[in-house]
Amino acid sequence: MSRARVWLFRSLVLVSAGLMLLSWFLPWWGVSVPAYSPKDVVVIHPWGLEQDLGPFAGYIHGSEMPVWFAPLMWIYLVICIALLLFSLLAKEKAVSLGKFKLSLPQVLIGGVGLSYIFAVVIAVIVIAIRAGDFNTPLQGYTYIDLEEIGSGAWTSLRLGYWLACAVGPLLVALALLRNRIIGKPS
Repeated sequence: MSRARVWLFRSLVLVSAGLMLLSWFLPWWGVSVPAYSPKDVVVIHPWGLEQDLGPFAGYIHGSEMPVWFAPLMWIYLVICIALLLFSLLAKEKAVSLGKFKLSLPQVLIGGVGLSYIFAVVIAVIVIAIRAGDFNTPLQGYTYIDLEEIGSGAWTSLRLGYWLACAVGPLLVALALLRNRIIGKPS
């Protein structure tokens, strides 16, 4: 195990944590109504929904998440980033998961990756259900009637969601490949 290989692995984990943060702050889903506004009028982030419908905000009344949801999601992010940072300094203590023996850093990194995969899957299910409640497709075109403005609306999963789809598996892969990347202990 050389110092260069250990620092390479640590760098890969830090880059993955940075990508996780980037995916967190980018929109995961959005609605564009070109006749009303040049920017997205509804945007969903992992922690909740933001809207810029002005006087037409009643159109999406009832789509808000419970008040405890946003703080819970921010706590989740802080815990994930803290676990990734702790994994960089954690000892090589062996952890048994059934018939698999992994090191503590592998368990921490893989656990964060699996939880992010779970978060991404749950998010798309919730978005699809909530959008369906408003007769809006998860991705595609719909016609909406905003009082005197009748217009088409485009909905789609955004870059933040697709980046999040990559980050979870990347962390799991790093956890599984950790010993190959850092080499054998000397």
